[in-house]
Amino acid sequence: MENSYLDTIVALSYFHRKIGPLVFYSYPESILDNDLSVRIANIMDQTFNEGFFTHSFENLNSMNYYFEIHSDWARGNKEMLMISIIFKQQTFPEMEQNVSALSKEFSERLQENDEIFTAFYINDLNNFEENDRDSIIKNYSLILLWVKELYWQTMEETREKTEEEKIAYLLNKKHIFLTLGKLSKGPIPLEDLEGWFTENFPEIDFNIMVDKLIEKQLIFINQIGLVEKYVLLLKEVNAERIPPDSVIEYIDESPELIELLLSKVKEYFSIHENKTEEELKEDSFTLFQIISDIKMYNILSELRAGLIRRDELSSLVSKKTLDSLNEIIDYLKKVDIIEELIFEDEKYIVLKTNLQISTSFPKYLRKLLPREVKPVIADKYNPRLAELFKDVRDKGFIKTSTAKINRFLGDLSSGDKKKDSIKK
Repeated sequence: MENSYLDTIVALSYFHRKIGPLVFYSYPESILDNDLSVRIANIMDQTFNEGFFTHSFENLNSMNYYFEIHSDWARGNKEMLMISIIFKQQTFPEMEQNVSALSKEFSERLQENDEIFTAFYINDLNNFEENDRDSIIKNYSLILLWVKELYWQTMEETREKTEEEKIAYLLNKKHIFLTLGKLSKGPIPLEDLEGWFTENFPEIDFNIMVDKLIEKQLIFINQIGLVEKYVLLLKEVNAERIPPDSVIEYIDESPELIELLLSKVKEYFSIHENKTEEELKEDSFTLFQIISDIKMYNILSELRAGLIRRDELSSLVSKKTLDSLNEIIDYLKKVDIIEELIFEDEKYIVLKTNLQISTSFPKYLRKLLPREVKPVIADKYNPRLAELFKDVRDKGFIKTSTAKINRFLGDLSSGDKKKDSIKK
């Protein structure tokens, strides 16, 4: 699927007293074309009862919630409104339930504000006195903010999970993480594995866990003879840190800032490459926790595409996430995922380390292979990075700062290889 952030639109429509149904505001801005805007307005024109309903046309699916709010200025003292969430992707019942709940919360938010109706008179501003104009402008800004918040809430609830998120959601459970780690050393009799598991995780059903790992094609049970059964690991799954590549976008704009970031990255990885195997194992489990957390993952996805000014970060998350944003930022700084830099009196949030999940043959099986097989990297959500690299390639040359970054990343890579050779 393409960038799902552009495959979803939130539109708020209202009934204009002279023209009829109109889309009042949509987000992301400038995505909703005139044809689709008219179609949404027509849906509202055929709706009379408050509540949630769905509508489809061509390759689009819309989930809509019609409601009314009190108004001192409208005929009948009520404004008729409809919030619509349009998807280019296929929808399913669970998705509808989530969107219905979010839409209802949105409608109640407007209904509880006695002055919010004034926002819908923004185009008639010159017809009002100064006090009313101030109220119109204030509430118009509030409506725009609430629609944006609904959009980000919807994205958090409905965005299709990436491959790396799905893997992380499985591996963020301690009993599964440790079981796979134990199996990475070699085949284990089923009876012995069950004994170890029951001793360490008595409250968890061993058979359910085994069935889940077989279903995910991570393990295989091989029966030898009539009685003996061995559990074999089919794939090793690792979450690891890699240097961030998102800095390329900002090479021309802020080369001094990039140099500052690179020094932080290099300093971190010079320490990271000397971590013990046990420390790396603990770090891997922490990374699975981060990738499987939808709030942290959404922030990570944005930062993968480039630097973000600290004061702009709040506009990229839902109201629900906004409440815990500072806590998330502090945690990601604590575990060395992000760095907060001050440059020319502006605060920037940047990736200090990127994360990736890879799957590979277990070490004990690799010895049997005729040649080394490279790990498979799980797909991650990074909507703009491909375009950035394409742009660099199309220009036909590599800039000085880019070359520095490439040399830097190469140094880190060669450092890892040297470390591996020393271990061997």
